[in-house]
Amino acid sequence: MNLPIIAIIGRPNVGKSTFFNRIIKKRDAIVDDTPGVTRDRHYAVTDWGGKSFVLVDTGGYLPDARNEMDLAIREQVDIAIEEADILLFMVDLTTGITLTDEAIAERLHRTDKPVLLIVNKVDNESRESEAYQFLNLGLGDPHMISAVQGRGIGDFLDVLTAHITEQIREAREAEDAIKLAIVGKENVGKSSFVNTLLGKDRVIVTPIPGTTRDPIDTPLKFKKRNYLLIDTAGLKRRTKVKENIVFYSQLRTMRSIQRADVVLYFIDVTQGLTRQDLRVVSETLEARKPIVVVFNKWDLIEKDSHTLHQWEKEISERFGAYQYVPLIFTSVLEKKRLYKLLDLATEVYEEYRKHIPTSELNRVLLPIIKENSPPAVKGKEVKINYITQLKTAPPVFAFFGNHPDLIPQNYRRFLERQIREHWEFKGTPISLVFKSKH
Repeated sequence: MNLPIIAIIGRPNVGKSTFFNRIIKKRDAIVDDTPGVTRDRHYAVTDWGGKSFVLVDTGGYLPDARNEMDLAIREQVDIAIEEADILLFMVDLTTGITLTDEAIAERLHRTDKPVLLIVNKVDNESRESEAYQFLNLGLGDPHMISAVQGRGIGDFLDVLTAHITEQIREAREAEDAIKLAIVGKENVGKSSFVNTLLGKDRVIVTPIPGTTRDPIDTPLKFKKRNYLLIDTAGLKRRTKVKENIVFYSQLRTMRSIQRADVVLYFIDVTQGLTRQDLRVVSETLEARKPIVVVFNKWDLIEKDSHTLHQWEKEISERFGAYQYVPLIFTSVLEKKRLYKLLDLATEVYEEYRKHIPTSELNRVLLPIIKENSPPAVKGKEVKINYITQLKTAPPVFAFFGNHPDLIPQNYRRFLERQIREHWEFKGTPISLVFKSKH
């Protein structure tokens, strides 16, 4: 699901990082009395009252910034204002309204995003009346908290989550379309792929890495089915994630993966399969999203009749446990295998949503389990008596038996292999859960 982004903004040293850490329950951001210690954004997925969201802690906002660091912080916050679904503007009761607060408020008046005003350092009830001076900022009623003490945090989170509605989560999603997130490093051909399918330059394409910054949603109709192509910014190597705008590009890419029904991960075949590629494939599957790995620029590889088989063999060996992930070799430039890629993505989408009848699961798997029983543990015989599929998208299978906690990892992998051997689930992560028999 598309998680809403909540950004905390405010001038330096009003308590943003303390508030952030209080909510995510760990000391993640550096907290110090020196203005500007939070130079980069910190973010975390957290939840309250059953609603999940991405919380972003920005550096202190300085509207009249002059030096390079202050300008960088201001740019970060400007990006946050553009990207976030809800903005939390934090002020400091002990200093009252400052000129910087007024400048930030003026900036916030120009956005149509919801803004919640937080007055921090309201350490006791006797000081609550002082907080009403901040009504003069014109941003609604102040929400009074003490980030250090935790005072008022729960009440504020109740207010915040009331704003996190299904409308925010679903506003960017096309209901009936298969959503394909087109992901990969810079300059691997993602935008060219979209433009080729559409027959026009919907996305700016240049040889310069980083041309595409924001995800661009583009509808497509193919073989009487609706698709939504989500073209994302190129993923950078971690060592290169320095520029202000890169952080939100990466965050948007991860959101695009969350939104997707299928992820198409593009790789420049001339650069080969890298550790970062394997990491992204792993993280996508861990996020329970199906994936197709696309090796583009196949036209640049010198080939003979054995080349494709050799590449598939070498890549398969490096994929290890991810043998179920399909590979396809394309040339966007020569328009080769692009529609085959759409067919493959559709097949993986159907696999992701596939349901196996309970009777079929038990008829096929129970005899196999009987012949290959789980190992006994400390003299205890471990049995599995019943299997059912609990859900689809992603598929989850439940195995009921007498000692669910004693099923070892290698036997769990054996069961997953049996499921894939009989029903495949191409490109699709599956989960197994083990429960006590009724």
